[in-house]
Amino acid sequence: MISPHNIPVPAPRILAMASQEVPKTCKVILADTIAKKMLAEVKDTLASIQGPAAGKPTLVAFLANDDPSAGQYADWSKKTCEEK
Repeated sequence: MISPHNIPVPAPRILAMASQEVPKTCKVILADTIAKKMLAEVKDTLASIQGPAAGKPTLVAFLANDDPSAGQYADWSKKTCEEK
């Protein structure tokens, strides 16, 4: 095989994967599982600090630029606060 610059390039090789069973030593942990525990802890901590008569805390955020990822993160944060 020759590259566009006339330099010999080795032909690609296809490697066959072994058909061995993968050991089941891994544990799948979903982010939702961790998030639920953390949100419950935050809620309990706020309740113990503020007492029963306190209002809901207010989250204020400012976007520093027009990065779409930052806007998506802000939307997710807002959604999480509204759900809880």
